[in-house]
Parts: sequence; structure tokens; C-alpha cells
Amino acid sequence: MANHFHTIPQDEAPEKINLLVEIQQGDVNKYEYNHEYGILELNRVLSGPTHYPVNYCDVPGTWNDDDNDPLDAVVYGTKNLLPGILVKGRVIGMMEMLDNNELDPKIICVAEFDPRYEHVQTLEDLTPYQVKDLKTFMEIYKYAQTTDSLVEVGEFKGKEEAYELIKRCVESYKKKFSD
Repeated sequence: MANHFHTIPQDEAPEKINLLVEIQQGDVNKYEYNHEYGILELNRVLSGPTHYPVNYCDVPGTWNDDDNDPLDAVVYGTKNLLPGILVKGRVIGMMEMLDNNELDPKIICVAEFDPRYEHVQTLEDLTPYQVKDLKTFMEIYKYAQTTDSLVEVGEFKGKEEAYELIKRCVESYKKKFSD
């Protein structure tokens, strides 16, 4: 059986990237793509009054050397997207993040084929509460389980900075998996 992490190309990167949805907007289940088996796996269930404010995705064909994991992305769309589906994301920026003292930035996208997000080309085109909800969620989502602040959210950066990160992570993937 094919492992989608290795078979889905990033043929329009860095402007548009193929995303594998791990967690749908509104969910409390934290799924992660198991790169060994090529399927989604339940990692944990969030406790406390939190749920994902946006669809959360894995970026196949990328590797973030800072956290030894694929690049992560969020994708805004009209409704939640089912875990395991492929969605094309138009990159509009990124969020800096430190998780357990590891750099773990999030690429911010909108669903390419969602007409309600056609007008969104930059972070400034999102509503202020969308950005604030994402920031707040990332800062607190682990707190109910750990009672410790393990996550620090840094600055939100534009799409040019996101493009550079994507290019770097595509190259890291090629080096790591060139065998």
C-alpha cells in the first residue's frame, strides 16, 4: 500500500501546496498522520473547553528539521474538511510557533476551490477573530492536559516568508528521503 506522505507531490509549491487533512475544524480529536503506516492515528483527545478552530493538516513531501516532523499547516474554508482528504491550499502566510522548545511553525492557507475564500490572498484578508482564535487556541490547547504552557506563538508572517519556509522544508524532505 502506498504511503501518501511520500506519493503526494508538491508540484505547485510554494504558492499552492497539497495538504493532507489530519483534524477537522471543530474537532477535539487530535489525529496525526502515521508516516510509518501511511494512515491517520488518534494521538489524543483534547480535554477542557477547546476544539480546533480551523482544519489542521500535514504537508506531504516536506520535512521540518527543527522538530523532526513534516511541516504543519492550517487551512481555512467554509466548512470542516474530513480527516484523510487531500486539499489544495493557497498559502497566505505563516505563524511562528515554539512547541516544547522546538520551532514548529504553521503555514496558513485557504482552500483553493472554496469560492467563499477566493478573495483571501493575504493574512490581512482574514477577519481579526480568525487570526486571534488560531493564536489563542495554539497557546492554550495543551494546557488542560499539562497545566503547563508548552507552546509560545510568535509573529504572523506574510506569504513570502511562508514560501521560503516551504522551499526549505521541501529540500529537507528530498535530502532525508532520497534513498
